[in-house]
Amino acid sequence: MSEPSPQAPPQSVLSRRSGWMRRLHAFHKHSPFNPYWLDARHLLRSVERLAPHARGVMLDVGVGERPYGHLFTPHVQRYFGLEYPPVVFGNLNPDLWNYIHVVHGIIDVFGDGQELAVRSGSCDTVLSLEVLEHLPEPERCVAEMARVLKPGGRLLMTVPFVQPLHQLPFDFRRYTPRGLGDLLERHGLVVELLEPRGNVASATGAVLSQYFLRHWAGKERRHDGSVTMSRWRGVLTLPFIALTQVFFAVAERFAKDDALALGYTVVARKA
Repeated sequence: MSEPSPQAPPQSVLSRRSGWMRRLHAFHKHSPFNPYWLDARHLLRSVERLAPHARGVMLDVGVGERPYGHLFTPHVQRYFGLEYPPVVFGNLNPDLWNYIHVVHGIIDVFGDGQELAVRSGSCDTVLSLEVLEHLPEPERCVAEMARVLKPGGRLLMTVPFVQPLHQLPFDFRRYTPRGLGDLLERHGLVVELLEPRGNVASATGAVLSQYFLRHWAGKERRHDGSVTMSRWRGVLTLPFIALTQVFFAVAERFAKDDALALGYTVVARKA
């Protein structure tokens, strides 16, 4: 690792949509008409909570399209993104080989999180957002992330709990708070923060949105677990999805039970 990467642009560089289509897609993605809106807004809040804990040299294991890079770059000296090639060239964009130059400044290193080609004790921060569930051997990855951290360095992590199967075939497990805490502690990491993402209302709203999407609007299931929407049924169903998510976004303010959550947010320090 030698040079910092430039900050990624706000829109996806992996997309070849026209300008107005990108704007329409961005509106849909950040509105309740997106069936994943409830989870996405909570994930953003979790990442915003994690960002101030970052410092120094940060390795992002599973950087994807670096969607939250702008939140971390003000807090770190260097930001390096690592991604697993079969995910990038298989699930994110199968024909990316034809224009691989566009990922420069987003993905700095291709590799396997279960065997990091990074010097021991070289990182102040390791970031892992919605990655651990995609690994066949997560123990190896946690051990590797702990290895590359300096003493006192921090692992910043999010994992899902209530979420449909996604990025298949790379979806292996979900974690409870106790299971996640035990996993980290076995590898010399002291948990400083472990909190739920959302609560029972958030999770219920997300599940109902998925029901409307998959049962009412779904046309066919894709290879990665997502669904293609029927054009006419999608138009009729999206208002139900939006109303459902807005209702439960309000309901979650009054719900106290977090035994069912969308996921978990973690800050762990290397002893």
